[in-house]
Amino acid sequence: MKHARGLVSTLQAFRSIFLTPLETLRPQSLRYRPIQSQRQSRFIQNSCPRPFAHSRALFAETKPKALQDEDIRSEIVQIAADDGKLGAPQRLKDVLGSIDRSQYFVLQVSPGASRQPPVCKIFSKRAVREYIRSKEKAAHATKTAAKQIELNWAIDSHDLAHRLKQLSDFLEKGRKVEIILTRKKGKRAPTPDEIKHVMTSVTETTQKANAILVKPVEGEPGHRVQMVVKKKDD
Repeated sequence: MKHARGLVSTLQAFRSIFLTPLETLRPQSLRYRPIQSQRQSRFIQNSCPRPFAHSRALFAETKPKALQDEDIRSEIVQIAADDGKLGAPQRLKDVLGSIDRSQYFVLQVSPGASRQPPVCKIFSKRAVREYIRSKEKAAHATKTAAKQIELNWAIDSHDLAHRLKQLSDFLEKGRKVEIILTRKKGKRAPTPDEIKHVMTSVTETTQKANAILVKPVEGEPGHRVQMVVKKKDD
């Protein structure tokens, strides 16, 4: 019974060292609705079947510093459709005059071959913003996704040191970490001292990394304990 009381008090002490769990904001889902151009010339429609398609394939061929609109250094251009087909050569001035400049822009995606004008595409500004936002959102989700570290109560000292080093590194990088302390099947039962040592080691590592609980600790020492921690915001 003394061992049991000691383990419970250890868990309570572990919980008490952390601040109130943080509330994380749930990002709102982004919905994209295509915008119809107010002005589309019949000439461009004939030479470029789908000039305003908003598929991701449109952005795959573009480069970060590509020329657009009046910065394109050619009076004659060819407009590429979403399916890759090229329209007939036409004056850049006419292309720019045929679109709603507040909603669309012309981007040069290829300088053109010998005796061939540059290849351009017409993009929706909203589509580009949505695409960039989705990429940033995906990158942020990857960066903030929780890493998982699982520890056996009867883990040996070498493996424990290795896992704690991983925990410290993840926290220093700003990653959220899910820590699972459990007893593996087929392994011997841990002693009360081993359980207390693992709990204390995890506690000290998170404290040194200036980490806090994201949500309350769940479980019972010696069986399964689950917690999610992250480094405090500066």
